[in-house]
Amino acid sequence: MITVANSGPTLPLLDDLLLLLLGAMGVAILTRRWRIPYTVGLVVAGMVIGILRHQGILPTGGGHFELTEEVILLILLPPLLFEGAMNTSLRQLREQGPLIGSMALLGTLGVILITSAAIRSVTDWPWELALLLGTIVSPTDPVSVLAIFREQRVEKKLSAIVEGESLFNDGVVVALYFLLLQGIDRGWSEITPLEGTLAFVKTIGLGSLIGILLGSAFNSLLRHIDERLVKVLFSFLLAYGSYLLAERLESSGVIAVVFAGLMAGNSIARDRMSASTQVSLGLTWEVVGFVVNSLAFLALGFAVDPILVMENMDLVLLVWLASVAARALMTYSIGGIDHSIRSAYPRRWLHVIHWGGLKGTVPIALALGISRSEVLVETAPTMQAVVAGVVMFSMLIQATTLQPLLVRLGIIKPQEGRLRWERLQARAIAVETALEGLEDVARSTELDTHRIDGIHRRLGRMRENIHGDLRQVLEDHPELAADQVRGVLIRLLHRQRAAVEQAFREGLLSEEALREVQEEIDLLLMQEMPAPVPGSPEDVSHE
Repeated sequence: MITVANSGPTLPLLDDLLLLLLGAMGVAILTRRWRIPYTVGLVVAGMVIGILRHQGILPTGGGHFELTEEVILLILLPPLLFEGAMNTSLRQLREQGPLIGSMALLGTLGVILITSAAIRSVTDWPWELALLLGTIVSPTDPVSVLAIFREQRVEKKLSAIVEGESLFNDGVVVALYFLLLQGIDRGWSEITPLEGTLAFVKTIGLGSLIGILLGSAFNSLLRHIDERLVKVLFSFLLAYGSYLLAERLESSGVIAVVFAGLMAGNSIARDRMSASTQVSLGLTWEVVGFVVNSLAFLALGFAVDPILVMENMDLVLLVWLASVAARALMTYSIGGIDHSIRSAYPRRWLHVIHWGGLKGTVPIALALGISRSEVLVETAPTMQAVVAGVVMFSMLIQATTLQPLLVRLGIIKPQEGRLRWERLQARAIAVETALEGLEDVARSTELDTHRIDGIHRRLGRMRENIHGDLRQVLEDHPELAADQVRGVLIRLLHRQRAAVEQAFREGLLSEEALREVQEEIDLLLMQEMPAPVPGSPEDVSHE
């Protein structure tokens, strides 16, 4: 008797990654339904994963996924920074440069010193370890903040301030982090203050130069290439290449990626790209950012023992509160001075800039990196647990209260009108479906036509009432009208694109005609208020 063994090759790492992505998809669906920030859901899921893994329910060990410094710094961090920088307006950065630069440099240094002093006051750690932990928890992560901003349509100038500060303070912090690790490992007697200052300046300056040069070279190449897939691939090479080259030359890979992304996202070459290429580039990096963020936050549970976090909860609370208080002091002092000089934004924005300084992926990466230091073997697990706890507090408290803060400050308005509109739309869809179904029932049954007509009249009156309520909502909230018109036009354009592609598959159109119409439709999809069909001169913005 012959038996065939149905056992193929296995790769536990791939199994883990697929489960993580499945979990990320589930978190995305649930957080969307429950209307909570996506990263908050990821933090909670990461905590659950950590508990299950450290209880032995989830597998660990060789071959399985491990969140290491290399995984985050070399694989996850470059695309995160590049995607954020590429979608940041260089014009807005220049306009808010004084505030962004001061917060990214002076504000970050102030937060580090104040937080480190608080750590030093309650522990017996030497100053170098307190400064290291204070440095690790100081970077901000605007992912959750910007997601809320986009959903609520917050003014882009405020988004540029929050994202710009985060991009540049990451570079400052990473440069200081490696300088501190070098001093701890080698001994401070071998590093003079002048040597440390020059190393810091070199790290930042050379990283900026590398990012600008590679970004410029990327833009030059784009002018001679008219293939969207190649351009997307080139953007990946730019993101990882700028980071790796800067690290090889002992400068800041983080700063290099930031400047490379800014150059790629704000170039004339990108403006001259075809609409399809711009859509492909934007969607590709949006998906990459989603996947990378999901893996980083979920994988936090793989790296830190939740029991160790609970054992150090006093220190976790102290560090989080100290970092929040220190950021408040720096934000209101620097921002207050900037506002009194320029008055370029409402003063109430400072509350959002302060409270929106969430902790995210970069602190996690830096905390994992200290495990390589032989001097920090005993202290590293405690520091990593504290950082994980601070990130969790930041996401669970600050991220969930940011939207109410925006409403209270009057930066966004409550969404009662939009929710009322959506409820009425749902009822309208239900009534229309019932009317269509009633016609089918009338044709397939022997029910008295008089009774059918009675049901039809009732449904018709309900439909008229709903339409009247919808008109009233538009009168009360006229800003919804443009959104609804745009939504209808977008759906129509997507249907047209699908129809044209189907005609091509059936041999009714040539590839040249297909590409031309696709380009026209994609260009319309990128507009604030598109025309209803490609090639139409009609302006529907005033309909």
